[in-house]
Amino acid sequence: MELLNLKAVPVAYDRNVYHLNKKELNIVKKTKYRKPRNGFYLSESISLLENKTLASLKKFIIEKAEEYTRDVLEIKDKIYLTQSWSTINTTNASHKTHSHPNTFISVVYYAQCKEGSIDFHLYTSSIRECFNFHYTINKFNIYNSPNWALSVKTGDIVLFPGHIYHSSAVHKSPEPRIIVGANFFLKGSLGSKKHVSLITL
Repeated sequence: MELLNLKAVPVAYDRNVYHLNKKELNIVKKTKYRKPRNGFYLSESISLLENKTLASLKKFIIEKAEEYTRDVLEIKDKIYLTQSWSTINTTNASHKTHSHPNTFISVVYYAQCKEGSIDFHLYTSSIRECFNFHYTINKFNIYNSPNWALSVKTGDIVLFPGHIYHSSAVHKSPEPRIIVGANFFLKGSLGSKKHVSLITL
């Protein structure tokens, strides 16, 4: 039997594809962070990747976002980097469920992560969208699951639509989990005069 994933959420990831050197990692660690909440630290900067020391990481993230747009979404529209930041989770800390407003694509790069997951929350499974039945699940899959945990480690990168709600699992390692996040938006012309939908961003 062949399957057509007609209503899939395009979450893309690459494993162990980029590692920061000591100088780059130190920049992320030493950036100024807002007052922590239960061991969760969010950088004050929302343009972290403009730091010249992180130029290589910036180039990598942009290339991955463009690859996602071109090869996963398969659209010609252009994108550009809007925000970039970092977070640190100490032991027993987590990142609460949230989405990224005003964002087309979100990227999470794991600069330091011995183990963990990024958890996606759809709140209803595909098969419960029309008829909200409480099915007896044999085996969890993308059709019957309202939530999905994707395991991650240092060097991994994850890309997904900015409107998708997500969180991080509770961090159990004594070594802090450090991520660099980035958001992208569309630029140029979208739509067409023919369809009365033309706008310029």
